[in-house]
Amino acid sequence: METIADLFVRHRNLVGWMLLAVTLTASVGHLLPAQTRHPLERYEDRPEIAPLTTTEKVQSRFNLASSDAFLIVESEDLFTPESIAATRRLVEAVEAIDFVQSVFWIDRVPILNVFGLADPLVPPADASAQAFRRAEERLRAHPLAGQLISDDGRSLLMPVVYDWLRLDDPAVATEAVLTTAREAAGPEIVSVRLTGRAPLFADQQAAFQRNQIVFQAIGYTLALVLSAIMFRGVAAVFVVAAAPCLGVFWTLGLVKLLGVPANPLAEIVMPVMLAMVGLTDGVHLLVQIRRRRAAGDGPIEAARDSIAKVGMACWLTSLTTAIGFGSLLLAKSDYVQDFGRVCMIGVFIAFVAVVTFVPWVCSTWMGRYVDRGHEHDVVGVGVEWLRALIDRMMRHRRKVSAISVAVTIALGIVSLRLTPDNRMKSAMPASSQSYSALEYADEHFGGVEFFRVEIDWPEGVASDDPSLLAAVRDVEALVAKEPLLSRPLSIRSMLASFPGDPQDFVTQATFLSLMPVELRSFFHDASQRRAVVSVRMQDRGIAVYTPVFDRLEAGFAELASSYPGFRFKLDGQPVLISRDLYQIVTDLRSSLGAASAIILVVLSLAYRSVRIGLVAVVPNLFPLVMTAAFLLWSGSPLDMSSVCAFVVCLGIAVDDTIHFLSRFKQELAVDGDVESAIRRSFIGVGAALVMTTVILCTGFGTMLWSELPGHRTFAAMAVSTIAAAVIGDLIALPALLACSHPQQRKVVG
Repeated sequence: METIADLFVRHRNLVGWMLLAVTLTASVGHLLPAQTRHPLERYEDRPEIAPLTTTEKVQSRFNLASSDAFLIVESEDLFTPESIAATRRLVEAVEAIDFVQSVFWIDRVPILNVFGLADPLVPPADASAQAFRRAEERLRAHPLAGQLISDDGRSLLMPVVYDWLRLDDPAVATEAVLTTAREAAGPEIVSVRLTGRAPLFADQQAAFQRNQIVFQAIGYTLALVLSAIMFRGVAAVFVVAAAPCLGVFWTLGLVKLLGVPANPLAEIVMPVMLAMVGLTDGVHLLVQIRRRRAAGDGPIEAARDSIAKVGMACWLTSLTTAIGFGSLLLAKSDYVQDFGRVCMIGVFIAFVAVVTFVPWVCSTWMGRYVDRGHEHDVVGVGVEWLRALIDRMMRHRRKVSAISVAVTIALGIVSLRLTPDNRMKSAMPASSQSYSALEYADEHFGGVEFFRVEIDWPEGVASDDPSLLAAVRDVEALVAKEPLLSRPLSIRSMLASFPGDPQDFVTQATFLSLMPVELRSFFHDASQRRAVVSVRMQDRGIAVYTPVFDRLEAGFAELASSYPGFRFKLDGQPVLISRDLYQIVTDLRSSLGAASAIILVVLSLAYRSVRIGLVAVVPNLFPLVMTAAFLLWSGSPLDMSSVCAFVVCLGIAVDDTIHFLSRFKQELAVDGDVESAIRRSFIGVGAALVMTTVILCTGFGTMLWSELPGHRTFAAMAVSTIAAAVIGDLIALPALLACSHPQQRKVVG
């Protein structure tokens, strides 16, 4: 760093022009639209899809899993002329909206009987009250209509399909559908709710946008407020607050200009994270500059000294933080890769911004004033008060080291009990009406998430072979054993509405040709030799449903031996998401372990000492296992947000360790006295470590007020890790250094 410091002094004007050029370039990037990717984008049906044919439109009504939204209509007494009339008005009004392709409800269910002749399932408006009561009994027993009536008989579920060619914003659709439905329903309807993938996505996106504005503002302003409290000098406050703001501005602009895809998590977390991490490096640089200015150095000499003494530590902190984010590139999820990539790039950009801006500004005329307020550094005075604690800790270094290692190991064992999980609830704001409706649907309809069991039969088996219905029956029996699954729907349950014994598959199979073709083709596709059993599930999380899917697949393996040539397979969006998210979290956990090992190797190489690399294990691992234990104690799952938080926290925890170790190596070179070097290092960087801990905890702590549960978990984990890191670096690390380093001969002179 001495060479770089000398180059900085010789080419200060060039550095100033570079700062201006990059700032102008980043300004251009801010004018470009962001490339944002949603975590479940691969599962979303987007507007670019081709228009459906008439047959596909009719068939899609029966494929409840393909619905974009679900209207839930509740009434004190649904099956009265007044309530049904209100419901018909509601459906007609919603279908009249230009982007609504269809609304499917009990009045649209096709009649199933041998002759196709029967009274309508829902009586006309002028029918008697008794006719409506009889209709209720028929509908609740009907295999398809029963899917659209709640368990208590007070609510109707109406799948809604949007025409995405006419719709740009799901949020507009949610508001339009709800407003139209409520106005048309009138007083007979108790409530109208809307849920499903499109409304849930709209609520989530709206919350992300609100949080993005709020927390970017926090990221920019918090640096100024905290700097004013810490430094008590106008010039110092300006320098240390402007540097991270410049880093955030550069990053957001250059990332757009480079075309790097971001995602909602990165857009919310990255500005706050970069502002806080940039502020910590700025604090370390400025503390060194203020000390040299107070000691009599000129602005240029003080700026040069900060680069020479602190620059390498800042580079190592950025490198290790970037390694943590870079480990996310090993994940299979594009969403997680985008988060890791954009944050890794952001860390390097912010490093360049801070390490050039702070020394450059302090080398100008403003550098003559940055030391003002130095004598009022309350944190530095507070560190002086801790001398007694440090003296006591050094006297009991072996005991402190043993306790630190033992506690870290114990917490590490406890943290192994964390299991991967993911729920829609963790991504939704508490105010979301669509998630409130989803919870209602989970309770009263068994959920509105659907997966399917696909049964493929071999070529030698006819499409109306009774063995096919027997295989479907056995699949439904396996599903019925799982209390978290409900309402299986299949060709067999449809045929059960026809006359005769439902278990007489020979007779039942003869009725296949009598079913409406659009209904039959979804559950029984002769051209593909495939039958489908549709099953409902709730928003309980992948940790709950993964064992359910595993048990079903084990049961399918046993069935395969009873039906030679048949293949049984789970499919559908929830299954794919469950498998992928479980793998994502598992990959992230592995990436975190790999990043930890790589960082320790980097530290060993940077300090040319394997001993230092090993000593750094405890102070770096302790904050992570402490937070993992906190996560387990609070009952929070190990989901994508929490694992990404671990990656952020790993980088931040290593930052303080690097600054302490860098100062220790410098002090040890002075006289070779290990204990004196540790004491001087503590006094030298202790003030900055305490400052950065307060800054980071306050900065991430503001996200505890986010309306998104995932962001609150992220913030709580960050605060926990940062607070534990300062304990590890100011207590465990000095004790371990004192125990692991042999006392060297003092240099005389």
